[in-house]
Amino acid sequence: MKNQIVRAKCEDMTIEGHGVCKVDGLVIFVKGMIIGEEAMIKIIAHKKNLAYAIIDELIVKSPHRITSSCAVAYKCGGCDLRHIKYEYQLELKKKWLSDTLRNVGDITYPMPDIIASPLSDRYRNKVQVPVSDGKMGFYRTNSHDVIEYDDCLIQSKRANGVLSYLKKRIFDDHVDSYFRHILIKEGFVTGEMMVAFILRQEDFNGRDTLVADLVKTFPYISSVIVNVNDKDTNVILGDKEVTLYGSSYIVDELDGIMFQISLKSFYQINQKQAIDLYKEIKDKAHIDKDTRILDLYSGIGTIALFLARYAKEVIGVEVIKEAVENAKENALINHIDNAHFYYDDAKNDMGKYMDDIDLVVVDPPRKGLNNKLIDTIIQKSVKEVVYVSCNPATLARDLAIFLEGGYKINSIQGFDMFPHTTHIETVVLLSKLKTDKHIDVEF
Repeated sequence: MKNQIVRAKCEDMTIEGHGVCKVDGLVIFVKGMIIGEEAMIKIIAHKKNLAYAIIDELIVKSPHRITSSCAVAYKCGGCDLRHIKYEYQLELKKKWLSDTLRNVGDITYPMPDIIASPLSDRYRNKVQVPVSDGKMGFYRTNSHDVIEYDDCLIQSKRANGVLSYLKKRIFDDHVDSYFRHILIKEGFVTGEMMVAFILRQEDFNGRDTLVADLVKTFPYISSVIVNVNDKDTNVILGDKEVTLYGSSYIVDELDGIMFQISLKSFYQINQKQAIDLYKEIKDKAHIDKDTRILDLYSGIGTIALFLARYAKEVIGVEVIKEAVENAKENALINHIDNAHFYYDDAKNDMGKYMDDIDLVVVDPPRKGLNNKLIDTIIQKSVKEVVYVSCNPATLARDLAIFLEGGYKINSIQGFDMFPHTTHIETVVLLSKLKTDKHIDVEF
């Protein structure tokens, strides 16, 4: 059946952004197809019970379809939804979040509209691009084939300008073989920029000249760092780090709080939307001057310091040492003395931090929480839990465990942190149900 062309109608869309069609009982996932569209589709892969296809000819066009403003979006795979009107992207994400909670966690909950991003383009304050096989760009989806581009619309114009300059220089100077990635971080409020070379070895011929020319050409660059990664893995950053120019961090402002951001520390990609997300936490959780908060996966302290202004005390726990040091310094420079940060792994026993804690905030990576941590929260009977998630599937899985353990959902709110992509950020407030039940004993 491979390479066969058939007519199909799109009945649904997956959370990966693929259209779902059925032809003679066979489920076919079609890249770029929108619900309600009809097309001649070409089968590119076929398995026992399903197939994958691409659009060969669009016959019935969705009213939500637009011409993509990015020339390489279809190849790159970063912006899988750029061919869809932004308003409909939000409707799809609302549907995907609701469907995933129901299908994975058996959770049915009235879903509010997804909160739109203040910026639908130029919102990313971080970019990392691979340098490979004489190219610099983004990896094609599910491959190591590098797709080059002239202007990435979700990155800032300043970042695109620096990358264009570096692309020309490193290839003209024939030093591209030393590079694995280039990583850029920006402070959108302060204007500061960090440029990091992820190299196979620390030095190369002409390195210092390249750095001098770079900061002269782009005077807003306040930090240039070399990170050495000589291991043959998919991990981007290595252990060794050398500052070649300026500081080892940049500074940015979030809702009046200044943050030092190092190379390895996490900072919300969409800074403007992050403020609305943090306000959601503050507004939905019951926080006052008597509240003690535990913030797990605390990073450089963005959530912890944001909430510390309204609480009695906040304890942050983070597994990346550099981020913990950033968080401590961030508390000092902002004169916030009721936030304390500890270097620890959430896989360990977190119960030692939960005595007299009223609220636990978790913001884990895509893999979600481990069962040991969830069990500890449940056993400690923490009054409220705020779960910040970037993966609806693991969120649904973990929420089901909380519900089984005696918690209820008070609110769910989705945020579009990454417009034109299929990613969804979600904030869920859970509260502990009363556990003191009357028990009838039969004699």
